[in-house]
Amino acid sequence: MAALGMQPALGQEQPKTPAEKAPTAEEMREEIRLTREMINNERQALVTQAMDLTPSEMQHFWPLYREYRLASLKVGDRIAALITTYADNYQNLTDPVADKLLTEFVRIEGERARLKAQYLPKFKKVLPPKKVARFYQIENKLDTVLLAELAEAIPLAR
Repeated sequence: MAALGMQPALGQEQPKTPAEKAPTAEEMREEIRLTREMINNERQALVTQAMDLTPSEMQHFWPLYREYRLASLKVGDRIAALITTYADNYQNLTDPVADKLLTEFVRIEGERARLKAQYLPKFKKVLPPKKVARFYQIENKLDTVLLAELAEAIPLAR
C-alpha cells in the first residue's frame, strides 16, 4: 500500500521550477482514486491469503465482505474529500476551516467504528468467532498501515 504518490498534492513538496506546476484539484482527485483502487485490490488479496476459509465459508463470507467493503468505501470517500479539502486549504488554513475539518474527521472516525460494529453480528453468522476475530485483526492492521502512510504524507497544520 502506498499513499506516497499523494505527497505533492498534499503540500509537502512545492514545484521545483516554474515549468513544474502543482497538481490541479482534478489531478489530485484522480491520484487519490487510483491509490484507493490499488489499495482495495491489495486488501482483498491479503484478506484472501490470511483468512484460510473453507469452501463453504468462502461462499458466505465473500458476498458479505464485498458488501462491507462497499460500505467502507463510502467512509473512504469522506476521508478522500477531507484530505482534498485540507490540501486545498493547507497554505492558508484558517481556524474556522481547521475546526470544520477536525469536526468532520471525528465524525468519520465514529462512522468507521459504527460500521465495524454493525457488521460484526453479520460476520459472526457466516464464520466461527476465531475467524471473525482474525478478519477484524486483518482489517485493523490494513487500516493502520494505510493511516500511517497517510499521516506521513499529510503535513501538519501550520
